[in-house]
Amino acid sequence: MPPAGSASYYALQRCAPDVRASVAALIEYHVQVRDIADAVGDPQVAQAKLSWWAGQVDALRTARADHPVLRALGPRLAAAGAAPDALTGVVDSVRIDLAQNRWLDRAALLHYCERSCGQTLRASAALLGLRDAAALDAAQDLGVGLRQVAIVRNLGRDIGRGRIYVPLDAMRRHGVTAASLHRRAVDASIRALLADEARLARARLDAARAALARYPTAQTAPLLAIGAMAQALLTEIEREEFAVLHQRIGLTPLRKLWISRSCTWRR
Repeated sequence: MPPAGSASYYALQRCAPDVRASVAALIEYHVQVRDIADAVGDPQVAQAKLSWWAGQVDALRTARADHPVLRALGPRLAAAGAAPDALTGVVDSVRIDLAQNRWLDRAALLHYCERSCGQTLRASAALLGLRDAAALDAAQDLGVGLRQVAIVRNLGRDIGRGRIYVPLDAMRRHGVTAASLHRRAVDASIRALLADEARLARARLDAARAALARYPTAQTAPLLAIGAMAQALLTEIEREEFAVLHQRIGLTPLRKLWISRSCTWRR
């Protein structure tokens, strides 16, 4: 179960009771694999852990996975029409994190976002009962947008971990260097860069949520909720003039609860 008060926690509450455990298991798997990139300091140990998880996903093909989360998740993915490949994206994303700390251009970053979050949201949509290819594509795009928001929000934290997820071509276009980001002072150039990144993230979230809104709310409510919370977070970051290099900007649990409940009200 995601931590109480987190966006994932409130989105999970919008799941129908019969699929909540499945989505919770998927989130648990995603978090455990993604944590390898930052929680394991020794690169060799991190690679070994990642290889073990990759082996566990392969073992799902023959129902031989050892980890309890995957043993629970495998049959539910199969019932939803999702192959074990639905779980490989997050493994790939950690491999990328362990191999590089910069992204040359937008295409490379979007590929990373699709692997690190997009595929997990696509699998979530399948577990929620969505079968239409356009709905699954929209859920995947929502995941990409969520990762783009996280990149803006966590810029300061990620710099401290030695990674800059903003594409180098975008940084050059705005005259921003790694050294200027490390100084932790948000000047006009950095603010313009982050405003562009936020604009792209918001546009992707808007398009994904609009596409998902055409499907039954019973299936899409968790996806719409987490998208709405991400958009509200972007608004808060913009209101704080992108002061993300030296502080963590967030939403209160009460506000996330309200957004998650009200985002599907028909107007």
